[in-house]
Amino acid sequence: MSYDLTQILLPGNCYASAYTIGYPITDYGYSCAPHFYCPNSTSTIVKSLPQICSPTADCIATRLNSKPCTPQGPYEPQACPAGYYCPTVQTMFQCPSGYYCPIGTITPRSCPTMSSCGAGSIVPTYYGGIIICFIVDIVLAIAYFGIKYGGWLGKVQDATNKRKTKQNEKRIQIEDAEKGLPVPDEEQGRERSPSVQPVNVLGRPSIGEIQLAPAGSMGDLSGFIGGFRTALEGKEDVFIDFKFENLGLKLKEGKTILKGVNGSIRSKRLTAIMGPSGCGKTTFMSVLMGKVARTSGTLLINEEECEMSKYKKIIGYVPQEDIMLRELTVRENIYHSARTRLPKTWTAAQVHKYVDDVLDVLNLSHVQHSLIGSETERGVSGGQRKRVNIGMELGGVPIALFLDEPTSGLDSTSSLKVAEILRKIASLGLTIVAVIHQPRYEIFQQFNDILMLVPGGKTAYIGPTAFVVAYFKELGYFFDALANPADILMDILSGKGINQKGDEISPDGLVDRWESFGQAWVDQKVAADHENQKGHSVEESLASTKDLELIVQNRGAPLLTQIGLCHNRYLIQQYRRAGSLVIEIGVASLAGLLMGIAIMGQNGQIFQGVFVDPYSGLTPSTVEWLIPQLGLLVGMACGLAGAPAGVKVFAEEQTVYWREAANGHSKLGYFIGKAISSIYRFILSSLHFTAIFVVLGLPSASFGFIYAVIMLQFWSVYGTAMIVSMTVRREDSALLAVVVCLFCAVFCGYGPTIKDSYSMGITFLFAISYNRWAIEAWYSQELNVFQDVYQISAAAGRFGYVLNKEAMNLGLCFVIGLVLRIIAFALMVLLHRDKQK
Repeated sequence: MSYDLTQILLPGNCYASAYTIGYPITDYGYSCAPHFYCPNSTSTIVKSLPQICSPTADCIATRLNSKPCTPQGPYEPQACPAGYYCPTVQTMFQCPSGYYCPIGTITPRSCPTMSSCGAGSIVPTYYGGIIICFIVDIVLAIAYFGIKYGGWLGKVQDATNKRKTKQNEKRIQIEDAEKGLPVPDEEQGRERSPSVQPVNVLGRPSIGEIQLAPAGSMGDLSGFIGGFRTALEGKEDVFIDFKFENLGLKLKEGKTILKGVNGSIRSKRLTAIMGPSGCGKTTFMSVLMGKVARTSGTLLINEEECEMSKYKKIIGYVPQEDIMLRELTVRENIYHSARTRLPKTWTAAQVHKYVDDVLDVLNLSHVQHSLIGSETERGVSGGQRKRVNIGMELGGVPIALFLDEPTSGLDSTSSLKVAEILRKIASLGLTIVAVIHQPRYEIFQQFNDILMLVPGGKTAYIGPTAFVVAYFKELGYFFDALANPADILMDILSGKGINQKGDEISPDGLVDRWESFGQAWVDQKVAADHENQKGHSVEESLASTKDLELIVQNRGAPLLTQIGLCHNRYLIQQYRRAGSLVIEIGVASLAGLLMGIAIMGQNGQIFQGVFVDPYSGLTPSTVEWLIPQLGLLVGMACGLAGAPAGVKVFAEEQTVYWREAANGHSKLGYFIGKAISSIYRFILSSLHFTAIFVVLGLPSASFGFIYAVIMLQFWSVYGTAMIVSMTVRREDSALLAVVVCLFCAVFCGYGPTIKDSYSMGITFLFAISYNRWAIEAWYSQELNVFQDVYQISAAAGRFGYVLNKEAMNLGLCFVIGLVLRIIAFALMVLLHRDKQK
């Protein structure tokens, strides 16, 4: 059908003036397009066909305010208004209750479940997110307060303890019966008479020779011995003896820290390292353990030249600082160490039993469920914390144990208890070496051997403690009978001792005397003293070395088990730091509130583009930029809410990681376990953010889709924060992580746009920005509702976005977050490698 346009272009069809002429719309065959409303146009009446009129001044002002004005003539079409639906181009009805109608609606859309849609609704008001948040928060609050005040956890622990106590009593009775000892009635206390086993065929006292004190005392080692024997594959003659010759360490800048240290350290003996401050005590121990690579000398382990790294899983190191997780209890810290380091074949029940025995040996059973505590939160005492520090190493059944000033910060009584415990444990066959600073005489007597260093890391004495005073008296030094010999020895090593012979022996002179006279003197004394005779035959050492290798191969829990342990441990930490989680959720909720308030004035119409042709001339001022701008603000809000919390996942316990890595803990298991358990935090945070934002902002996209966008933002923010926490100091990491996340948020396509990036040469920044992919997906999802009303492809093209790739966009956002975690793990392993040895 053809029409005579001269019949259409008649004056009087528009309202601007009596003679205004309208312009015909021809692209739809002189008919009104679907999704538009043309009540007065009839295809059979030529002069009523759709046409565009010149707008009045008021209409221009309205359109500049991003609002459509009323038709400027009886035949001017309009998009079916928001809140209404137009089943035909000539009919328009208000959107009924229970449905919603965005602009250009032909058929009303059903209101989703848990949404509110009154008559004339443009978008649904979705309350499902708020309802879900409320339910989740109530469940979490009940669980938290139920555990904390209802005693759930305590009842479980009490029941477990009672069960274990009965098992222990039954086991003890069976052991007594097998040895012909009387079995007491239940009402009577258990008594064990001292029992001494004969020496074994290799001439070494067997583990069973240790005398047992009454149950519950610090000297009761029966259970510990059993667990120790089991962890050593039932072998009683596994030991580690060290021999070192000309051991030295020289720094790159030329400073000598250790020089010419010769001697040996034997198993079943407690060895002390003493010397004035700065003489290289800790350095010597670090070199011996392989934490610091020596620059000269040789090290023999059981008469075989090798490196300590080979036996890393059966070496324990107790640092001077009490490095442990303060949110955990005494038992939880020791159990984690034991579970990750004991043989793979051990069951959970065996581990719990052995942990009980370790707690008994260290006299910690009565505080096993007490939190470690910190400087601001009350916990166990300093002495108990020191013993926990030792217990974490004993939990892994080490064959050699190194301790850096285990008595520092303790009173003399607590220090003596620690020394007595170490002496008893050493007698089981362990090689124990401890750096000691100015011990009281009773503590000094607990050590079997002593290595004395002078400034420069040189040896002034190494040998049995029983001969050290006699040796220095041989050199002419005076020992006051009323003074502590250990204090006099420290004065001698510092060059301040009183020499009765009148010799002024400098610290270096002590080294010369030792090399020329002392070593032979001590060897002669040892040869005459059966108790202090040196250790093992070559055949014994070779046999022990083979046993050590077999034991090392079987040590350590499987990777999946370690992942689960680290995962559960971090959940416990989060439970005990619930306040920080509440603050994080509160900040996320506030961020969602602010973002919702920022766009609530749009009444659910957060996109408005150019009308499809040929109706583009009717377009009000567009708001195509609002979603990218909102994306920028949301990205910044997610960074502000999530980055400080993401930093805390690893930054606050780096020293714990270094200690566990040095002890053979799986680095991958540690990282994956913590990374997985941190996900729950931002799942909750993003849920609260989205729930409040959707209620106020009324986006067209579904709640589930918006939640996916926000959650993936938090996922990537946490990954970014993890990288930052690996590279800078803890004090600086939170601020830097926020800044980096704000930087990433900028590259979302709002300004500069993705199109601008091509000419600016910064396209790669958009490619690696998680916010760009998240907002591109959101932009596409919002625009799909209006594809028959607006020119959405042109709108997306102005920013450089690609439509209908939401799954790919969100997938890339997830991949970026995953890659960020891989980088964080690599940094965790590669940085500070010396502290992980």
